[in-house]
Amino acid sequence: MSLKALCRGLLAVAALAALAGVASAQSPLNYFYNEVVKDGRIYVFATGQRFDTFEKSGGAEVGQAITRPGYGPNGETVVFDSEDAINLYNYKHGLPGEYFPKPKEVPKSPFPAGKFSGLMFGDYYFYDKWHQDQISATNTNNVQGQQGFWFRRLYLTYDLQLNEKFTTRFRLEANSNGQFTNPGNINPYIKDAYLKWTFTGKQVLTLGIQPSLTFDWYENWYGLRHIEKTPADLYRIDSSRDFGVTVGGPITAVKNLFYAAQYGNDAGTGSETDKYKIVRLEARYDANPGIALEGFYSHGRRPNGQDRTTAQGIVGYRNKVVRVAGQYLYQERKSGKDGVPNQKIDIWSAFGYWEFAPKKADIFGRFDDVKGKLGGVDTGLPGADGIDYWIMSTKQPFKTYIFGGEWYLHPSIRISPNVAWVSYDNDPDPVKFPGRDKDRIYRITFFWSF
Repeated sequence: MSLKALCRGLLAVAALAALAGVASAQSPLNYFYNEVVKDGRIYVFATGQRFDTFEKSGGAEVGQAITRPGYGPNGETVVFDSEDAINLYNYKHGLPGEYFPKPKEVPKSPFPAGKFSGLMFGDYYFYDKWHQDQISATNTNNVQGQQGFWFRRLYLTYDLQLNEKFTTRFRLEANSNGQFTNPGNINPYIKDAYLKWTFTGKQVLTLGIQPSLTFDWYENWYGLRHIEKTPADLYRIDSSRDFGVTVGGPITAVKNLFYAAQYGNDAGTGSETDKYKIVRLEARYDANPGIALEGFYSHGRRPNGQDRTTAQGIVGYRNKVVRVAGQYLYQERKSGKDGVPNQKIDIWSAFGYWEFAPKKADIFGRFDDVKGKLGGVDTGLPGADGIDYWIMSTKQPFKTYIFGGEWYLHPSIRISPNVAWVSYDNDPDPVKFPGRDKDRIYRITFFWSF
């Protein structure tokens, strides 16, 4: 007999001896195998722990097993603790081996998936010029010359994606007092609380306290909210949030074309207090990079016939480092009284942005022309004296200029020296404050997000 044949024989004998064995016997390959005959059945184990449990329970505990009636050499029922036990049994008894395909692993569901995020921005400001000496008869603070730190916005947001179709958001906002009165504490309030459902063709239905369509898309496109609000928001043409329902999405027949319709309370983040509602409609074309166009219309019914109608058009262009846009915004506020003319507001706005050092530095500029008309007579902007961090005059049309630049300390941390000023067409109060025809603020704006 050759040496090679002798080695083969010895290996075969060793394998058979390992499988033949006594309880707790193990092969050189560390396989465990044992057969137990009990109550007319044959129990086959390939796992020592399962066998040990069986023995300690007096044969009462078998656990999950594979049972084959009549599979034993004399027609006994054979109970296997695993698929490995079947093949070891087959090998010992001269039966053919069996293939057991492993079940495909079901990938772990990524849902639900939640995420906390937030942002903070504010300024160190110096109010260099102002159109009057005190805020009002009841608030004698003189804004001119005032300086200090304030937070203009603090956001804490939790987004939860329930599955591929449903997401929800809860956001808290807090900010400093923007009316230059006793600042008090910074108290949070609910900014967003809505549910989104994505259905056929990437259409989205949103229910709850949510951004107003008036400037939701444009604010994201503009990208400089931490420097200043968009015109419709800054000049209080509409609230930034409303409680209602919105449906929108792509129009599949035309690439980059979208629509949205919103039905809301027209009461900001508060609850409804009357029967009147607002409808907002938007259509936009947005190629990124490329041209962006938006048309917007809204009509809000209000008590005593003081309805408001708003329309705007936006045209812009953007690529990775440049954004430019122009906007026209119109609003008519019905007086609701016979013989009293309706208030009309016209706003022209343009801005430019250049990120000349990507994710390191940029410059920007913006110009707004704001004019009201009441019965054919030019007026200022109604409610301008309630604009936070500005407190403008309501008596004259004006132009707003904002210029500055940003330095990125980190992709999510920016510092921005900038100047913002308002130039009134005429002195708001030429008798008391002649030559006081402008408001000017120097700011070092800070922004960070997480």
